[in-house]
Amino acid sequence: MSVLVLGSINLDLVARIDKIPVAGETRIAKSLLTAPGGKGANQALAARRMGAATRLVGMVGDDAFAVQALRILRQDGVDLSSIGVSKTASTGLALITVEPTGQNAITVVPGANYEVGTAALASLERLLTARDILVMQAEIPLDVIERAVLLAKRAGAQVLWDPAPASDHFPASLFKVDIIAPNQSEASVLTGIPVDDVRSAKAASRKLREFGAQIGIVKLGDQGLVWATSRGVFYEAGLPVQAIDAVGAGDVFLGALAARLDVHDVLSDAIHYANAAAALSTTKEGAQPSFPILEAVEQFMKSSPSSL
Repeated sequence: MSVLVLGSINLDLVARIDKIPVAGETRIAKSLLTAPGGKGANQALAARRMGAATRLVGMVGDDAFAVQALRILRQDGVDLSSIGVSKTASTGLALITVEPTGQNAITVVPGANYEVGTAALASLERLLTARDILVMQAEIPLDVIERAVLLAKRAGAQVLWDPAPASDHFPASLFKVDIIAPNQSEASVLTGIPVDDVRSAKAASRKLREFGAQIGIVKLGDQGLVWATSRGVFYEAGLPVQAIDAVGAGDVFLGALAARLDVHDVLSDAIHYANAAAALSTTKEGAQPSFPILEAVEQFMKSSPSSL
């Protein structure tokens, strides 16, 4: 069994500055940090660190950015043999300007991510089996995601979809997956239900099932999460941690969930692990460097009374 992630690969360029410049203004940043990112890459790394044999399917440019974007994935043993290289587009970039308050401005250059297409689908068709789990987001062309869902169904593989960035114009076919897992703002966009507490999240999770998903999950950050199945709607509280940086926590959740389902955990147990992994990831700075390994998550679960 394995986890296959079809999705985006980026390099994040993070400039820390006293004040985000307005149009036409030039300001001097205090520092620049480069960090690998992209929701596809993040979720693949999270699944791998939680113990799953993981393959990432996507595209990078023929440039130095690709080396940096793939460095941690390669070190951790994610299978990168299905990564294509574009001769015309750069590796995806996110240009992020951050104020001391945390206020930020982000410009995303999709680059090679928007060239994910025929070759990636051919890889999936060749690789997917009924024992696999396919994880996707919405940072590559939607028609490719639609076709990937069909390939997974044909192979009998499970499909986990993170509908981010969210749109109220997603094709109806994208909701007909095994698990859909938006955060609260994304759930609001998808369902039209303003999600700001557990009650409204439960209503949104039910609506996601009405749209066709077998399981609708709504992530509520430090408030925890809710999920709806054919058996009802359930809630798990957030775990108390000293959160420093929540960037990438949602990706950790989905990657960890896929990894635990890959070893046949029942859904509630898999969600329990994923919730703990996401909480633990917020206790360190950065995205990918903060993603926890399975042993650390299990130790955290043993030591946290709220996770029992």
